[in-house]
Amino acid sequence: MNNVSEIRHHIKVIGDIGKITRAMYLIASSKMKRSMSMHDHNLAFFNQVRASIRFIMDTAGGLIKNRFFVERGHRAAYVVIAADKGLCGGYNQQVLKFAYDTIRSPEHKLVKLYTVGHIATDFFVRRGMEPDPRYQHIIQSPTLRSARKITAQLTEMFLTEQVDEVFVIYTMLGAGGTLTPTVLRLMPLLPVDFENTEPIHAKVSGFEFYPSPEAVAEAMAHDYLMGLVYSALAQSYASENRARMTAMDNATRNAGEMLDKLRLQLNHVRQDAITQEITEIMGGMTGGEQG
Repeated sequence: MNNVSEIRHHIKVIGDIGKITRAMYLIASSKMKRSMSMHDHNLAFFNQVRASIRFIMDTAGGLIKNRFFVERGHRAAYVVIAADKGLCGGYNQQVLKFAYDTIRSPEHKLVKLYTVGHIATDFFVRRGMEPDPRYQHIIQSPTLRSARKITAQLTEMFLTEQVDEVFVIYTMLGAGGTLTPTVLRLMPLLPVDFENTEPIHAKVSGFEFYPSPEAVAEAMAHDYLMGLVYSALAQSYASENRARMTAMDNATRNAGEMLDKLRLQLNHVRQDAITQEITEIMGGMTGGEQG
């Protein structure tokens, strides 16, 4: 671009884009913080439920035999969580590639596929895998109500022995903003799931559960599973917005660098134009004197 008006127009366009990306960065930051705050508030309740189940296991002698705490086979259901929209860097591609490779593992036989988010649904449909059901829009505002709905359908499928295992695949937001695609087994519940959990109370001899340890543990299992599903939704939403923050920050920086180059180019073009005008004037003056 050697035309001053073209460069100025380009500067205006890039400047407007930079304002948009800065605004999107701030919005994503706010959404990420809100999501993690909701997750942390739920975590206190979830940890209490988890600790209570560990206490029941310890007090009842370890293994609890009921419908949730039983291994049957390897017919698996997967819940895959991604976003409803893009502009978040490689967030969707990373978790969906991880999910696709995990689902195709020979260790488990895929029976049922659930997707959360438009992009996850489109990804698997293009590969000839029809998710059913498809949860759309809920990832834009993760709530306990949505988590209960998903958990109820998953537990119904497990308890009626349509599947033997249930997994959720999502992205975990770690320290320093690291994003890690993760697969978590929801069901069955096994003793290994509670090994690193501190019981809510020290083991008590002669302690009795009514009507039975198995019945009490099963009642708590619903809240425990709901907490896991909600945590996965909240973590995914926070991860999506953390990735979008990074993408928008990079875009804003790139816009700033382009503006610097365009302004420098504008100054050069203006300087060249002025120099050309001076040269023409001087040339005209010289020609007049010679005449």
